[in-house]
Amino acid sequence: MARNHSEYQVYFHVGLGKAASTYLQHRVFPILQNIRYIPRDRYRGYQGLIERTQDTRYLVSREAAYRLQQRVDEFAAFKPDARVILVLRRHDRWIASHYRRYLKNGGSLDFEHYLDLDSNQPRIWGAQQVRFMAMIEAIEQRFNSRPLVLFHEDLQTDPFALIDQLCAFTGAHYQRDQVNLSIVHSSWSDKQLKLARLAGKRLFDPVPGAATNPTLHRVRRRLHLWTCYGILGIAQMVPAKWVNPDPLINPESLSRVREVFANDWLCCHDYAQAYNPPVSGIRSETDQTL
Repeated sequence: MARNHSEYQVYFHVGLGKAASTYLQHRVFPILQNIRYIPRDRYRGYQGLIERTQDTRYLVSREAAYRLQQRVDEFAAFKPDARVILVLRRHDRWIASHYRRYLKNGGSLDFEHYLDLDSNQPRIWGAQQVRFMAMIEAIEQRFNSRPLVLFHEDLQTDPFALIDQLCAFTGAHYQRDQVNLSIVHSSWSDKQLKLARLAGKRLFDPVPGAATNPTLHRVRRRLHLWTCYGILGIAQMVPAKWVNPDPLINPESLSRVREVFANDWLCCHDYAQAYNPPVSGIRSETDQTL
């Protein structure tokens, strides 16, 4: 017999990618107590797991990025009264990090065409896809509730305050001494990514498509990534003096991104200040025993 949805609450972390999603999924969510965490590698089976267990709180995490609309539709179809957690990163830093991953995976477009702020039909990213308040509004419409809005930058300045906010929202708690503050992934050097971009222009489609057969898609993607890692490994051994000294991303282009979305970023902070739950009285288990 299916469980009554009123018996439990689900919290969906809609990870935007390159906004601390991997760190939270590996370092924070697994140590939370008083809530069952369903990691991203079990996302496909999270509904069945909830039906088979008797917990009253569940935390489901899945990255979305430009698939955010698809993810929130999937979540809302299962649990319309779910609560959503959204972690944001300042637009220029966020899209620059996405661009670096794109190059690492064989992409070859320059940054200005990867994020095309002037086109109504961008090849990959356009201005409308990068507006965070539009994402927040989409979440509000589908769940009829306000998401918890957190900021990637806070993990660097005050990580425990961010975790306390997460606990205030979900009703979870944690032991501070169990939190590992080290990064999960190291980044590739600009030299490697510049050479990967050159190789990508000769080897790969700048906007790769997916095979219709899922199995074939996985095989092709695995071979594609192995090739990319091979290129990056070779690039690491290339002397820096052989590589174009120009910046990987034109600083003026990043400045433009920051200016275009400055108001959107300010609105997100105002939103969080207005609607995130207060954290006064929320303490980790370690704090409570002192």
